[in-house]
Amino acid sequence: MRARQLAAGAGPLAGLVLVLILAAITKPGFYSTGVFEQIAFQAGLIGITSLGQTLVLLVGGIDLSIGAVIGLTTVVIATSSDGVNGRLPLAIALAIGCGLLAGLVNALLVVKRGVPPFVATFATFVLIQGAITAWTRGAPSGTIPGGLRNLGIGHILGIPVPAWIFALLAIVIGLVLGRHVLGRMLYATGYNAAAARLSGVRTTLVIGSAYVASALLAVLAGLVNAGYIGYVDAQLSRSLNLDSVAAAVIGGIALTGGRGRIWQTVGGVLLLATLLTWLIQLGAGAGAQYTVEGAVIVLAVWLQNRAARQPKPEAAEPLPPAEPVRA
Repeated sequence: MRARQLAAGAGPLAGLVLVLILAAITKPGFYSTGVFEQIAFQAGLIGITSLGQTLVLLVGGIDLSIGAVIGLTTVVIATSSDGVNGRLPLAIALAIGCGLLAGLVNALLVVKRGVPPFVATFATFVLIQGAITAWTRGAPSGTIPGGLRNLGIGHILGIPVPAWIFALLAIVIGLVLGRHVLGRMLYATGYNAAAARLSGVRTTLVIGSAYVASALLAVLAGLVNAGYIGYVDAQLSRSLNLDSVAAAVIGGIALTGGRGRIWQTVGGVLLLATLLTWLIQLGAGAGAQYTVEGAVIVLAVWLQNRAARQPKPEAAEPLPPAEPVRA
């Protein structure tokens, strides 16, 4: 088991090294301060959403409403604050409330109504995205208060603030999953919900909490995104649904639940952020980026399934009994 975990973590690292080598060959200016800051910001924004997606994947689900919650957060911040810093605390509270509501809807659909996670969260995505489109009429609009700008474009010790937020959250969530009873309950629920239920684990509460946590992390990502772009544009957050799943799966988080560590998600985030930044530097459009990202996901899933199908070492068969010695 330990060897398989190390092998799963080596995959994203090897991919990251390969991308860095290709970037050095194709774009000599890739290794610059500006590009590093772009990678760090991408890693921070994608990483925050990927942490929430990891929690949902570990309980055997998937959250396709993350991008919509991020877009909803920017709309709520812009409309309720009207660009005034004094209204920002109330706007953030309203955004958190909307995210909490979205997470609860996902949780109730999955654990109470038995709706498949893909269908439930996609329905929430369509519902929220439709409301956003109707409100903004499909065009960038609204003003984000200047007090939120530091969250998106600020730096600490030369590193973008979103990267620091992602690192801090990854450490906290990693410690909870690895050393706290909540983490053990989450892994048990994702690996075998029926057995966990018989052991006294409240699996419905565990699964529901994962969806709520994912939605709240999406709200945080929405605040970061709003502070970075400074206006409302629902189109910019749609790709984070795919990005959050891609980073977790590339890192080695199992789609079947119950297997994976936060450090694997961190590796996947670093690889994906570097890959996307390299493609942007090459001038690749959105279509090419989605194509490459989809191919990497397919490769990661194929490697996971291939490792899962490897036969376990069998114990050596006992030697046949010796023939009795005849006189």
